[in-house]
Amino acid sequence: MNPESRMWFYGLKKPMNAAQAAELKGIMDDFVSGWKAHGAQLAAAYRLIANQFLIIAVDETQQQATGCSIDKSVHLLQEFGENHDLDFFNRMLVHVMENGTFTSYSTAELKAGIAEGKIGPNTQIMNTAAATLKESGMGTLDLEDSWAAKYL
Repeated sequence: MNPESRMWFYGLKKPMNAAQAAELKGIMDDFVSGWKAHGAQLAAAYRLIANQFLIIAVDETQQQATGCSIDKSVHLLQEFGENHDLDFFNRMLVHVMENGTFTSYSTAELKAGIAEGKIGPNTQIMNTAAATLKESGMGTLDLEDSWAAKYL
């Protein structure tokens, strides 16, 4: 995809089980292949990472996503989440890289980890605030360079 593609990040506190992930992949395959804005097909793709993180991207150089089209993606994830007791919309989670895998912390848990010295300024976290694929880089950044740096 175009590196300037607009992206949306959705993270879960814990990974989905294999059946949930397979179901979501099927839903997302159908969704992105038919996703339209004002009747025009969107150049869209998604990526599911570790059954815990979903990234949806649209190349807006071809067709811009509109409020209504974005709402469709949000409603789809809300419905899936309600059906499986999953919350894709907790924006206060910080996903910390630990021993090659991610652990998701609430802000209270993050503060405790910082106080204990377990988490520091150079700890790698998932880049959840990137607006484009290019901005997301390799997907992680130092905690001190993120929105959560205020807790250091």
